[in-house]
Amino acid sequence: MNFTFFLKKSYNRFRFNLCAQENILYLFFYKYLYKPPKNSLSEFLHNYSKGKAQIVFLQIGANDGFIYDPLQKFIKRDNWQGVMLEPQPFVYDNLLTKIHAKRPEIITINAALSHKDGIADLYTLSISKERWANGLSSFNKQVLIDGIKDGSIHKKARKEGLRLPNPNNLDALIETVQIKTISPVTLLKKFDKKKINILSIDTEGFDYEIIKLLNIKDLLPEVIIYEEVNFDTTTKNECRAYLEALGYSILVKGKDVISLRG
Repeated sequence: MNFTFFLKKSYNRFRFNLCAQENILYLFFYKYLYKPPKNSLSEFLHNYSKGKAQIVFLQIGANDGFIYDPLQKFIKRDNWQGVMLEPQPFVYDNLLTKIHAKRPEIITINAALSHKDGIADLYTLSISKERWANGLSSFNKQVLIDGIKDGSIHKKARKEGLRLPNPNNLDALIETVQIKTISPVTLLKKFDKKKINILSIDTEGFDYEIIKLLNIKDLLPEVIIYEEVNFDTTTKNECRAYLEALGYSILVKGKDVISLRG
């Protein structure tokens, strides 16, 4: 393993454990000392959360609930309530179930959102179980294929110190995993009729499908956070138009899109 990668992994594991254990110094920092970067998603969430007595959220594609997660510091700091979905069994069992284990108001579900309760195929990288790799898992196989072809996946793998198979051998790089699915009807029952304030989606190119699947016009959360980096131009424009027609304004913060209603 690359030494720099090892140091970064060790540091992230240390921070993960502080967060999961509800370490008093960790919580103190985010409650009293933390200052988010200017013009960032974190700055928006910082201000939004400060102005609310209680926030209820739904996170689709939670992964480990920590690294690159825009919500975790505010869940801890401001005692959010909500539901987190993550379809990958390894990530769910070893990471997501631990990060908020001491908070009964946080429900974690090992499933992906779909039209019905059942099973589905998820495409994931077979070469690593590290965060950079499992974070690329998608229902859209082309997202992984594009990452292999443009060299970005191989660049990240080399940082881990991996010896890579032939990049043209997609079967050696991409694994199909059967995962559980949950329908919107089953999922929304978990909220016991509570109003959802924030919907956060990170599904590597499937975000617009999730928005449509949830029938947003019935939920109308105040804030919808998603990524359009894996969208083609048509999907990007359709998604924005869909939300704007429902009264949402669009704010872009780096790779994240914030849709704000009202």
